[in-house]
Amino acid sequence: MSPPRGPEPLNYHRVGRADLDAIGSLDLDTEQMERFFDPIAHIVSAVRAGPAHALFAIEAGQAMIGFYVLHPDRRDGACWWLGWFALERHQQGRGYGRLVLARIMACFRRIPGCRRARLLVTPDNAAALRLYARAGFRRVGMNATGDLILEAALPVFARRETVIGVLRQPSSHVQRARQRCRPRQSPTEHAIRAIAIERGPPG
Repeated sequence: MSPPRGPEPLNYHRVGRADLDAIGSLDLDTEQMERFFDPIAHIVSAVRAGPAHALFAIEAGQAMIGFYVLHPDRRDGACWWLGWFALERHQQGRGYGRLVLARIMACFRRIPGCRRARLLVTPDNAAALRLYARAGFRRVGMNATGDLILEAALPVFARRETVIGVLRQPSSHVQRARQRCRPRQSPTEHAIRAIAIERGPPG
């Protein structure tokens, strides 16, 4: 059965740590994975190890078609990262990237104290650069591996909501994780890979 024309309404849910291996069943583009991504096993390991990492499944109908990861910058309490953003290869080019990124940005704006969102992208990923530019991301630096550091300012902040709401994770948990780390003075190469396909940092 061929996929439907045009984008379907999307659903999202947080994937529990015990079920993270489910993303290994996605039909991701091999060339994109080799150029821009980390192995799925690495992603799963990083999310399991991250005290405040949250991986969300993207679903169209009843099927998972992708995922993304959000987490706070451990050294900068005002910054959160889009860690990985992946869509199956046959779902790309249908407008899903724009729809998912709009949701991600809305999530960032609802995080108490979050003033900046960041991600990493390779300079030759023209499609991802266009997508992120439309969402308000601008280049603010480059890490040691040559990836561009993109940042978007977030003008709307939450006051008393739990972190992201959809994270279903108490803000105190994230605050404790932040308190264990010193403020970051400048971007470092702690970033991990994200997809649209593109990269984002660590944890």
